[in-house]
Order: sequence, then structure tokens, then C-alpha cells
Amino acid sequence: MQKRSVILAVAVFLGFVPFSVGQLGSQAPSPHHILGYFNQDTGLFEPLRTAVQDTELPPVAATTGTLVFNFTITMKSAFPKNGIITCSAAGAVIETSYSTDEAGFGIAKLVSGTTYSCGVSMPYSWLLNTPATDKIILSYKAQVNEAVQITATNGTGTNVVVSAGRASSQTTASIAVPANGAITTKTVSVTL
Repeated sequence: MQKRSVILAVAVFLGFVPFSVGQLGSQAPSPHHILGYFNQDTGLFEPLRTAVQDTELPPVAATTGTLVFNFTITMKSAFPKNGIITCSAAGAVIETSYSTDEAGFGIAKLVSGTTYSCGVSMPYSWLLNTPATDKIILSYKAQVNEAVQITATNGTGTNVVVSAGRASSQTTASIAVPANGAITTKTVSVTL
């Protein structure tokens, strides 16, 4: 009786093998994957540039200018004793064979009461192949950072660690690449 059970189990197993092997060939081929990385400053996926020989692309004149972000920050959260407010901004252009980004940051200054101002200036020089049709993806962030003094467990040393507190970040609508040498100013209001 035991021999029959074993033979029956083997027969059932072998009977289902073609079905399971058939599943291997019926899977759809994997889609084409694009290599890249997630840019935390812009909040966007940025594909890696493909390696292109310099001789394949026509010579390109640099597109230059400056991106300026002027922040007005209103503090509604509790402000830590050892806190500072920082602001940062970024601009990115992605073409088929070229991508570039700029980033900058500043430290906010108290204007009055709970209102702070902060500025970021980012000069750029980009070798864009199609500046007339390219778009710049803009993003910004304001954040409260706090310096915390930590004493070693054995009490013999101390260290100051910066910890991030309240933050707000956004991506704005993309803009056309400005004329060469232009200063493009964005005014943003943030509540923390």
C-alpha cells in the first residue's frame, strides 16, 4: 500500500511538471529599464546620460544665466533653541543626450516676528543642444535644522549633531530656458 502511495504521488508530481515548466516560457519579456537615479533635491527621477562621442554631437555654445530664489518663510511650528532655518533650490534640464542640474542653499534671516527671508542664487553654464525647446525643472525646500549637543555614554566627550526638523519642499512648474545671460527670479512663500 505504501508503494502505491509513493507511485501515485510521483505520478501526480510528474503530471504537473509540464504545466509548471510551461509557465516559464509564458512570462512576458521584461520591459526596457532606464538607468538613472532619484534626485532628492528636485524630487524627480533623472536618467543617466548615455556615453556619446564628442565627434557625434555638433559643437554647442554654453547657455548661461542665473537662477535666483527669494524665500519668505513664516514660522508657525515651535522654533528650537539652537535652530536655524535653511533654504535650498535646484534647477535641472534633461535632454536626450545631456542632462544637467544646479543646486544652492542659504541661511534664513529674521525679518520680524515669525517671518524670515532667505535667498539662493545659482549661476549656470550649460552645454544644451536644444536650448530653444528645453525646459528647466525647478524645485525648492525650506527646513528647520537644530544643533544638538550629545554627551558620550561614558561622560568623557561631547559632540554636536545637526538634526533636521520641520521641512517643506515643492517642485514648481517647469520654465523655458531663459535667454543667454538672463537672471531669472522666483519668489516663494513657505510656512513651517
